[in-house]
Amino acid sequence: MAYKAPVVPLKLILSQIKDMQVVLFKKTDLTNFFKQKSESLSEETLSSLFDDIFAFNAYLGRLEGYPSFEKIPYWEYSTCLEWVESHILSGDSFELNLKNTKRFLGNIHLYYDYLISTGKMKNTDNLDKALKEICGGKRLKLVTDIPFTGDETYTAIYQDGKEVRFDVSDYWILILHTTLFDNNWTKVLEAAFGVSGERVKKVKSLQEKMDLFGKSGLWDISYNDVTKAEAKRAMNWFFGKAK
Repeated sequence: MAYKAPVVPLKLILSQIKDMQVVLFKKTDLTNFFKQKSESLSEETLSSLFDDIFAFNAYLGRLEGYPSFEKIPYWEYSTCLEWVESHILSGDSFELNLKNTKRFLGNIHLYYDYLISTGKMKNTDNLDKALKEICGGKRLKLVTDIPFTGDETYTAIYQDGKEVRFDVSDYWILILHTTLFDNNWTKVLEAAFGVSGERVKKVKSLQEKMDLFGKSGLWDISYNDVTKAEAKRAMNWFFGKAK
């Protein structure tokens, strides 16, 4: 039997909002939104709505930052889905399937609709496009052609009061470290020397991060299988090839 996330009552939701470190969200808006929705939604549905909003906020916290919800590009919602699946523990609520995706993006849309109704947001164009592209058909279709530069934050690790952020290019190096260079850092460095001094610097910086936390490879910071599209992006970035 699938494990379900525990139901969080409104009182506890409001308490958790007070303690949240919000990104783009406003605590006052969140509080009013959940109070309003509690009048028409069941406690279980309200709890699920909060889980989705909480997860989305957590994802936004790893980004360099967008000036507003409207400026979040449609493809970012796709990478959000993948990140949330591997970083947020909430039963099977964030498993990548069509049903969960429609619920997750739909709940974000519900909040955006609330902001529009209060005059605090102008449109939902990018989210609407994400819904159409990702779950507008009979099967889930994540966005694979994503214009990453490599500088975007991939994840952060906290240990003994320290925080170290790994960006997307760190993730790409770790992919190649595992899939192309047989988990051998010497081979990675040799390849980097053949590309550029900047690439060598990046590899050495990543090694220092990994050593700081006693980590050795890709599966220490990532829990998802590497897709062919992601492996190709890693190759293109590392060797400086055009997309």
